[in-house]
Amino acid sequence: MATEKYDHPLYKHVKDEKDADAVAYAFVNKDKAVKFPFKFPPLAKNELRANILYAGLCMSDVHTVRELWGPCNYPIAPGHEIVAEVSAVGEDVKDFKKGDLVGFGTIRDICHKCRYCKDGREELCEDVEEHYTYGIHWGGYATALQHPADHFFHLPKGFDLAKGAPLFCAGITTFYPMKKYLKEGMNCAVVGIGGLGHMALKFLKAMGYKSAAFTTSQNKIDMIKELGASEVILSTDEAQMKAANKKFDFVINTLPLKGEFEKYFETVAKGGIFVQVGMPAVADCDFKVNVWALVTKEIDFVGSNVGPRWCIKEMLPLCAEKNVYPMVEEFSFDDFDKAFEKLEKGKPKFRCVVNVKDYAEKHGLKK
Repeated sequence: MATEKYDHPLYKHVKDEKDADAVAYAFVNKDKAVKFPFKFPPLAKNELRANILYAGLCMSDVHTVRELWGPCNYPIAPGHEIVAEVSAVGEDVKDFKKGDLVGFGTIRDICHKCRYCKDGREELCEDVEEHYTYGIHWGGYATALQHPADHFFHLPKGFDLAKGAPLFCAGITTFYPMKKYLKEGMNCAVVGIGGLGHMALKFLKAMGYKSAAFTTSQNKIDMIKELGASEVILSTDEAQMKAANKKFDFVINTLPLKGEFEKYFETVAKGGIFVQVGMPAVADCDFKVNVWALVTKEIDFVGSNVGPRWCIKEMLPLCAEKNVYPMVEEFSFDDFDKAFEKLEKGKPKFRCVVNVKDYAEKHGLKK
């Protein structure tokens, strides 16, 4: 049995929730998570503290705490899909006030000085101690969080708080490459209609593009069309896949790079773009690509990470205006473990979201 770790350099564990600033659902080793009452460090001048209302769960959280992406610092509360209400403001913060409804996503800090930050690609910044939301610091699996104010986002009027948290990861991960690469008249396709893929279909429809979706399941065709696909292709049907050869100008693959990758790559048209957003475990990252097709068809094969702040600020009003939200299954804070298990071992339709506010209010944790 792995050692359970409760000592943390920033978040002091306390035994009683009554003495805590917040309660996390924290992993004390890679196999076990517990309710973890804790004290925050003092609020820095540039930080916000916010009461979390809803927290989305992401497969990135699984890969992190199970150490599939490398060693993890325990104890840790993951989570980077967050809708919250500001509870305290650092003295240098000008753009937020107590009571503001905010979102927070995958990035907690950037250097503002490197070529990537200056070029609007701050998701590539490496010149800060901790770029992503959790690692040393903690994320959204808690009743509150505290991070630099620069990476919180005001939520637009009419924003759906209960469904909106996954937009800060699944949403922006699919929206960002569309903003970068889509051009009018492109014929589009989505591979993998899950947590990322169903958002890709919704965004393409909202942005005025027709799209095809690849699926292995005949039973999902009607649902996929309801999500926005104008065409559904059974990837297990050789005739349908042959008809899709060289058909699409823009293909976004939300699946990990393994298995039957090449048959999807063959559907890219000459001069088209293949965007990879699905992220496997480190051990599964090797794959093969047909270099002949890549060169002779002049295909742009690109990877796309999470999006920068300017893109999130464009995405949020679009979502509120056109009702572009993920399909979610909601869980209570007491059922965080069930939500995590559903994410890791099951197939939620399509994102798991934990209602944190009800637990916080009931237990006097809304500060």
